[in-house]
Amino acid sequence: MKKQTLFIICLISFLLAGSSFYAATQYIDALAAKKLFSPVVKVALGKEILPYEPITREDVVLVQEAVDAILPDSVREIENVLGKRSTQTIYGGEQLLSTKLTDNQLLPETGEARYEFPLMFIQPLTELRKGDHVKIWVRYKTMNELEDFPSPHHFQKTNDTADLLFESQLASVRDSNGIEIYTLKPNLLPSPDQMDAIFHGGTREKPMLNAEKRYRDYRVQPTALPAFVGFNLTDQQYKKVTEAMTYGMLQVGHIMVSEESTS
Repeated sequence: MKKQTLFIICLISFLLAGSSFYAATQYIDALAAKKLFSPVVKVALGKEILPYEPITREDVVLVQEAVDAILPDSVREIENVLGKRSTQTIYGGEQLLSTKLTDNQLLPETGEARYEFPLMFIQPLTELRKGDHVKIWVRYKTMNELEDFPSPHHFQKTNDTADLLFESQLASVRDSNGIEIYTLKPNLLPSPDQMDAIFHGGTREKPMLNAEKRYRDYRVQPTALPAFVGFNLTDQQYKKVTEAMTYGMLQVGHIMVSEESTS
């Protein structure tokens, strides 16, 4: 065998051996990385998910995290969190835990039922979002208007201005077609000229994805005019609300809930 041929054979063998060794080391590194790192869903940097805020694709990212840094119950796939809501604030860079997520749509608890009221009877004092804890007041009509009214049966009238009825949680904000729009702006009392548009115009359909619609409805500007707000109330609370409506305007304001009380 010629030396030149032998040299070529040796060179090819060396290249094949080198390629095999490189492939083997890459495979071993991949296996090691798979054991040391794993995908986990986190809140995107610069984002913040508030309680009962619907989670959209823009809120989250899938990253490779060291296995020993992954918390128990961490979500591993983005599709498992889209459309769900967090029960507490989650900040940018935090892992999403399945124990802190809910998709129960704020269903009534035992002894409660969902009641929705036309917005014309309710005055929001602050910006309100679905899931917010709120105080419900009644602001009384003038003394002349209430002159012939008997004392209320289901709540106590302690002064001539306003009384706190109870605390609750905003369970829904809907347009006239029953479409959820999440956000209610303060002092949104439509004029009589606007009422027809609210109760007959319905939702203004827009060419946007559901996730984008949720984002705009919840955090920017509702895509339709709100017409109804809903609460999960006991029978006694419902009686208070309906009776109070005859004595004045219902007023609803947001309660700041501390982190300790939500944990």
